Parts: sequence; C-alpha cells; structure tokens
Amino acid sequence: MKKLICLVLFLVLLVSCSSDVSEPDAERGTDALPDHALEEESEAPQRHPDIPENDFGGREIIIAVPSETLWGYDVVVPEGETGEPVYDGTFRRNRIIEDRYNISLKQIDIPFGDFEARVKNSIQAQDNMFDIVFPRLYQAAPLAADGFLYDLKSVPHINPSNIWWDEAIIRDLSLAGRVFFLAGDIHMYAYDGTFVLYFNKVMHKDLGLENLYELVLGNNWTIDKFDEIMRTASADLDGDGVMSFNDRFGVFSWDHMTTALLTGANSNIFEKVSETEIIFNMGSEKFNSVIEKILHVMNFGDAAFNGYNTAKWTVPSSEWGYAARLFTEDRALFMCEVVDITRRYRDMESDFGILPFPKYDTAQQEFYSYVSEGVLVVGVPTSMQGSDAEMIGSVIEDMAYEGRINILPAYYDITLLRKNTRDEESAAMLDIVFRQRKYPIDVTYNFNGMTGIIYSMVNRNVNEVASLYERHEPRVQQLIDRLLENYADMG
Repeated sequence: MKKLICLVLFLVLLVSCSSDVSEPDAERGTDALPDHALEEESEAPQRHPDIPENDFGGREIIIAVPSETLWGYDVVVPEGETGEPVYDGTFRRNRIIEDRYNISLKQIDIPFGDFEARVKNSIQAQDNMFDIVFPRLYQAAPLAADGFLYDLKSVPHINPSNIWWDEAIIRDLSLAGRVFFLAGDIHMYAYDGTFVLYFNKVMHKDLGLENLYELVLGNNWTIDKFDEIMRTASADLDGDGVMSFNDRFGVFSWDHMTTALLTGANSNIFEKVSETEIIFNMGSEKFNSVIEKILHVMNFGDAAFNGYNTAKWTVPSSEWGYAARLFTEDRALFMCEVVDITRRYRDMESDFGILPFPKYDTAQQEFYSYVSEGVLVVGVPTSMQGSDAEMIGSVIEDMAYEGRINILPAYYDITLLRKNTRDEESAAMLDIVFRQRKYPIDVTYNFNGMTGIIYSMVNRNVNEVASLYERHEPRVQQLIDRLLENYADMG
C-alpha cells in the first residue's frame, strides 16, 4: 500500500503541475487521481461521477485508427491480455466500459496515408461507418477545419476541463472556443509522442562531462550549454578528415529537433495568443536569436548528424534503424527522439539517461516539451446520428476516466520507470518533461508549409528568417484568418 500511495503522489505531481491556462486549472483543482485509485484492489470501482447509468442494447462501437505506426501504443481495442502492462490495462478498461454500457468496442485499422480521405468519404456518404476516430494530430487539424469533426464541448457528457484530459492541447490548439479533438488518459500516445533528449552514459563518463541532471535541476540547462557539451563528443574516428556516418557525433537528430529546440525555447513559428488570434512569430527578435542558436547546434563543426539532411549526410540505404546504431554503438552522445523509443533500448548494453530539451536561457521559468504532430487524438465524426450522441459521449468520457485509473499508472510506473529507464534521475526528468508539454500549432496546421521551409533553411545553414517572413507573411495571414473564420462560423 505504501508503494502504491507513493506512485499516486508522484502522478499527482506529474499531471497536476499545470501550464499558463487559468480557467481550466480552477475547474480541475489539484486532485490528479480519484481516491479509489489508492486502493490496491477494488471489488466495486466507482463510476464516473457525472455519467448516468445506461444500457445501449449491445450496440457495436466502431473506432477508426490509423495503422503502420512507427512508434507508440496504437492499439485502442486490444484483443486480449498479453502480459504487457499498458495493453492489459487498456483491455481491462475496455471490458469495464463494455459491461457498464452493454456495448462492444471494435477497432478498424486504416493505413495512415489513407486515413483522412477514408474518414471524409465516410462522413460525406453518411454511411455511419465510424462512431469514434483516432486520427493523428496532423490529420485531425484539417478534418476539424473542414467541418468533419464535432465540437466535443457540444457532445453530451464530454467535459474537456476534467483532469483526465490534457489541458495543454486545449490551451495550444482550441480555437474560437471550440475543441474538435482531445488527448489525455484515454490513450497513452500523447505521452509516448513527447520529444526528449537521450544521452549515452558511457560516452558521458568517458568524456568526463559535468552532471547533466544537476544542470537541469539547477536551471542551467540552456541551448548554449547543450551546444557546448554536445560538441565535445564530436570526433573523426576513421581519420579521413571528413565527418561521416562512421564517425562520432555530439547529437543524432531528425528535422524535428528544430521544432523541439524552438519549443524548448518557448519561441515557435506560430503562437496562439488567444481563442481568436494566432501570430506569425518569425518577425520577432527572439525567434531570430533562437534560430541563430539552432543553426550553430545543427551545423557548426559537423557535430550534429541530422538523418533527414541527406544532402549533407550519406546514410546507409534502406536502413531506417541506423539511428540505433549511432546511439547504441556509443557514437552519439545525445539523441533527439520521442519517449516511446525507451522501449527500443531495453537491451542496450550502454546505459542511457533522459533529459528535457534545453531552455532558451536561465531567465526562462519552465522547460517546455514538444508533443509530436503524429500522436493519436480522439474525435467524433459529424456523421454521428443525434440519437447516438448520448452513447458516444458517455463512452469517450468514461474511457478517459477509466484510462486514468487502469492505464496511466501501468504506463508511467511499470512501463517507463521500472522497465525502460535506467536510473531514478530519469524518472525525475520525465516528471519535468511531462509537466509542461506543448502542441505546437506550427506543425499541427503548418500554415503555408512554413515548418518545412524552416527545416530546409536550417539544413542549408543560412539565416533567411527576415526575408522569409517578408515573403510569406501575406499568404500566411490569409490562411490564419481563413482558419479562424471557419472555426467562428461553425455552429
């Protein structure tokens, strides 16, 4: 019992340390888990406090999920228990929901490249093929903007202000007071899809580097400090005078590291400043300053290996897993990846640690962590029949409520802290990582393709921020205005 209480207290700190949104905080309070989660066993678990009892007559609920996922727990409806804690917790959660409402849950997998079109076609045909959808975030955004998803605040029983929903996605992406998709304890994908910095402990020790955890806890983990430390690892191992895949690097990354560093510095390409205003942030002095630092990290001295920058780096053909080689062979001190990747390194011989992405400077109050646009979110297609609203709302809200009880503890305590991470310090770092997560509107809506334009600019090692802002601002503003108008006009 004592151990379980410690877990719950830790989860309280994890989830209830909130961001800058004041209204949801006031509604949520500080209780992160229901009281009955303190019990080791419960013969009769409490129900969701606000959903009435109901019998939906054995109705089958069809849930659409994009398949071919490279990472993350993408199973919403497991077929049975497997011994994997998160899958088993999800299976038990689903059985509770099915028994409670006399329904059956069924998952339909759709190749992710076809998902958006299949959902749109189904809704336009009014064939009621899907009751609930779990699009990737970058698919949910256009589905919402084009009117294919319900405002979840209007669906009976769904309350986005409840603690089992992630307030960060509402803070960052709700517009015109509308919430068309949610993430939270209904599914662990948004936790798995949070970017962190892994560091190789063998390299760290061999290089005689300072304690990285103490840098974080002492508020000295900044972009400049990261830049300084990571390039101490860079070395031309084969002695040919040219840095290549066979050498040693300060950091292995993808283009996503640019967004992770921008997010960590709290200076993204776009910023939602209110429910009716999005600003094109590239015109600010701070954004330009952050880009200068990123250019130095990614290009100066060839200390960073960006796997997507194939114009600069030759990579082994048809070998997606080459990232693992650089890190597991002790040839990359740091690696930019999502939390889920810890599962792939359970058998890694060298120990590794986990860090949040660095701050802009020591004056910055918080560490901010980038949640990938590839995470799964939940939505309701507008083809839903009005008579089904009570059922669909009850099921979604209760799945999130029961997910907090049955899945989140298994995910965080058993899967992350016991099985995948290597030290207690990484657990404390994950607390910091999850405390202030951000869903950048840059990569969610990607107005005028500006994210890719910035990635290309960084890969070419030039600072064209001023000219790019001047060139693209009129078109970008048109797209922002159109999006806001569409959301405001939706009934």
